[in-house]
Amino acid sequence: MIGMPLASRRQLPLEPLFASNERLWLRVWAATQGVALAVACYVMLDAAGGIRAFLVSPKAARSVLIVALIVAYHLIGIRGYAWIIQRPWAVSLFVPTGWGIILAALAVHGTFALLILGAILQGFIFLSFTWAAGTLALVVVLLASLVVLRGPARGPSLRIANLVGILATGITFGTVMLYIHRANRDAAIRARLLDQLDRAQRDLAERSRDAGAQEERQRLARDIHDTLAQGFASVIKHLEAIELSFSAPGAEPADAIRGAVPHLTNAQAVSRESLGEIRRLVWALRPPQLVEATLPAAIERIVTQWSETNGIAATCALGELPTLQPDAEVIFLRATQEALSNVARHAQAMHVSVAMHCVDGLVMLSVEDDGRGFAEAAALGAGKIGLVGMRERVRPFGGHVLIENGSDSGTSLTVALPLAAVGAPP
Repeated sequence: MIGMPLASRRQLPLEPLFASNERLWLRVWAATQGVALAVACYVMLDAAGGIRAFLVSPKAARSVLIVALIVAYHLIGIRGYAWIIQRPWAVSLFVPTGWGIILAALAVHGTFALLILGAILQGFIFLSFTWAAGTLALVVVLLASLVVLRGPARGPSLRIANLVGILATGITFGTVMLYIHRANRDAAIRARLLDQLDRAQRDLAERSRDAGAQEERQRLARDIHDTLAQGFASVIKHLEAIELSFSAPGAEPADAIRGAVPHLTNAQAVSRESLGEIRRLVWALRPPQLVEATLPAAIERIVTQWSETNGIAATCALGELPTLQPDAEVIFLRATQEALSNVARHAQAMHVSVAMHCVDGLVMLSVEDDGRGFAEAAALGAGKIGLVGMRERVRPFGGHVLIENGSDSGTSLTVALPLAAVGAPP
């Protein structure tokens, strides 16, 4: 295809033209052949002089057998399509068998030629486009040859008209199939590229999370080594000194106690300092706003401070919320901070409203402003990690980040998390 990289062409599977929507086209094929078979049977019965005359004619048994074979063949094709299409040998056997049945039907009565159009369509359903197009060309050539060699003898004009009709029909049918083929191939390329892009983005996000987690683990390891490990080592030394003072030969109990008191005092002081360091490390992992207050109170405080700092009117409406997991509270807190930061930097808004509610099993936070809005594509561009990080935070919980933007009506950002995934256990 023009403009398509060679690597992309090679990666595309050799599949039938309508394999992506086989149910629809199998029904079209069955309907086409059903109408053609009904018309052929009607013409055949009418030519025989009615049903009674047909049943006593020499061709009755062969005709009934042919009709039964045609019906059975199409039922097998519809019911067993998924099985047949996955086995090249089955396709190579099934499609020629259909053509053989149609040729046998033509030997019984010429009206069965109406089945040829459906047989051509069947080729595009079961065969790759190249083979189906070749089959179509072969049929057109054979029909044109029959017209030239055994056409009506009433004059060359009628023969030419029949020939032109066959060629025009074949070319039109082939053009339509080619258009559908290219559209399907382009759609397959786009779907594959989008899938590859999605996998690459997920892989990049996972690597970023792993890198961030690794960096955080290294920082915690350094902090623990520099504070807690040294503190515990100091406590151990003081305890060993106390043990030595009591286990020394000939040591008086009173002297041992007096010698142990300073070590006990120092061990207590170091233990208190280590406990303080542990608390500071825990607070470093959890936002201090949530350590000091509940999530609604923390959001209200953030909104109030942001409004005072930026001089933008802000309202906060927080409904009754269930108890959430700590990670979910961090997500909503960070989303509030990021959204307000974006408003202050880009929106040129006069008023901002922050609301948080639990509706229909979803915990939702919405931040709306009356500013100039922004293009989501620009917000997700290179270097703009705010919304990307927000979506990465909610993805493990099955949440969503929705952005509604108007040219002059401001922006609405909504973060929704399912309560079943983020609710705290009782």
